[in-house]
Amino acid sequence: MGYRKIAKLLNNKKIKTIRGNLWESNQVHSILKRYKERLKRLEFINKEYEMVWSRMKIKYEIN
Repeated sequence: MGYRKIAKLLNNKKIKTIRGNLWESNQVHSILKRYKERLKRLEFINKEYEMVWSRMKIKYEIN
């Protein structure tokens, strides 16, 4: 379904934007784009990484 059809459907169902305006196709596009970006960020944040052990040492000196 295209952005124009989604905007028309929302307007027909009397669903207003957050500011109380009618929907336009560019607003629908913007919201869906941000939603996809948010899903990618959450996927990256919640990614499980395999633990890797190394021989790193921490040396602490007081002068």
